[in-house]
Amino acid sequence: MRRYVFVALLLFCASGGAQERTPTPDELAFARLPQDVQALLGNLHPREALQRYDYARQNLVALGAPNPSPEHLRAQIEAVLAPRLSAVQSVSAGTRSFPPLSPLVPAISFDYR
Repeated sequence: MRRYVFVALLLFCASGGAQERTPTPDELAFARLPQDVQALLGNLHPREALQRYDYARQNLVALGAPNPSPEHLRAQIEAVLAPRLSAVQSVSAGTRSFPPLSPLVPAISFDYR
């Protein structure tokens, strides 16, 4: 019996002990991010880190910056990770986004007497 255990142990050690696992698609995508972004998101699970990264990019697109600088992206990721009331910025989309009422429409006034 000892001989079989010894042979099994010898075969196990010769095969390398444990099989190397292949990285998940989320881990591969996380590895493709810039090093500074990886450092910011390093304490999160790869899937959650990618979700936060996508959320920060979507916020920048909504604010009118579809191709932000690395510093702007880093600041937005930090704001997503640690939301503070002061971190929320109010940015207008422009004067043409919400046009004023037509001059042909009369102003409505309410008389509360």
